[in-house]
Amino acid sequence: MAEECVSLSKDPECSGTSTAETPTLKDLEQLLNTGRPSCNHVDEVWPNLFLGDLVMAHNRFGLWKMGISHVLNAAHGKIFCQGSHEFYGTTIEYYGVPAFDLPDFDMTPYFYPAAEFIHKALNTPGAKAVPTLGMGVGRGRKGDISQKAHLLLPVKRRKVTGAHWGSATTMYRRMTADDPFPKTTASFCKMNSRRSASPSVQELEHVMDSCRMELNEIDEVWPNLYIGNITTAHNKEELRKRGITHILNAAHAAWGSKGNQTFYGTEFHYYGIAAEDSPDFDLSVHFRPASEFITKALSVPNGKILVHCILGRSRSAALVLAYLMISQNFSLADAVGKVLQNRAISPNRGFLKQLQDLDLELRYKIRLCQLL
Repeated sequence: MAEECVSLSKDPECSGTSTAETPTLKDLEQLLNTGRPSCNHVDEVWPNLFLGDLVMAHNRFGLWKMGISHVLNAAHGKIFCQGSHEFYGTTIEYYGVPAFDLPDFDMTPYFYPAAEFIHKALNTPGAKAVPTLGMGVGRGRKGDISQKAHLLLPVKRRKVTGAHWGSATTMYRRMTADDPFPKTTASFCKMNSRRSASPSVQELEHVMDSCRMELNEIDEVWPNLYIGNITTAHNKEELRKRGITHILNAAHAAWGSKGNQTFYGTEFHYYGIAAEDSPDFDLSVHFRPASEFITKALSVPNGKILVHCILGRSRSAALVLAYLMISQNFSLADAVGKVLQNRAISPNRGFLKQLQDLDLELRYKIRLCQLL
């Protein structure tokens, strides 16, 4: 692995003793967003230093095969995280950091202890260390852990992003400049084909949690198809400005939602689904009716449709993903990648499982048709 230094100064040095000015937050974000994407559960980002996720951290046999001797867990004590001294026993040296992936969380007290732990690990003959992080489990929780382990050691950033996924939004920005809505996109990871395996719920959560796009009130995610929140849905003047002709309300009759056909009158075509944003709610029964309504709306000359719920992140996003899969022949992976190009979404894991089931059903039908 060739040494490569990233420096924002005129005289880049790789010795680690450069007196160059500290890069700004904007400069750092730019570096973070220019890495080559990787979807591996673990990557070697420095000799004998691996950056990985909970899937790898929980795989003790896999760690043993890799010869891992030390584990640094930046999501210690978080939901779904089993990592602890008891879990690893005496075969692996363990250090846990109970960090939250929040801008106001003070990570600095852990910098030196973590760096010392890593340094000690790498100076142990034959040792290998794995700083681990969460995969976005427990969606919607303020304490979700995403990518924070890269803060623990001053490794040159381009070296890290060259090996491990530093920003999920990187690949979504690589769309053609001529067509803002290409039919086929460079969706995430290697899961971009109907013939590939359907992504797991955890993989989907990981990708969506890594999206750093700000949540807007409304975004166009497919030509003339918008996802928005309840504020925009109640603003009929804004809807007129955007030329919206159809409304699909996934939070029909929910608290705070006054949308119904009476509210919109004859000016807008309305379809309401009284869905709950709960993993236990069966949204799948509405996938095809919603897809048909969206298809009908977009087939009307100058037709534009807003699909919304309360925040425009879970229920409405799941219905739009189902539409892309059913009516546009997208795989689930491609549909998620397509929507994430333009809007931050996070359907709850129950909805993701239902979409995964839909993906498998559609794949089966494709294979069946090929055999006939």
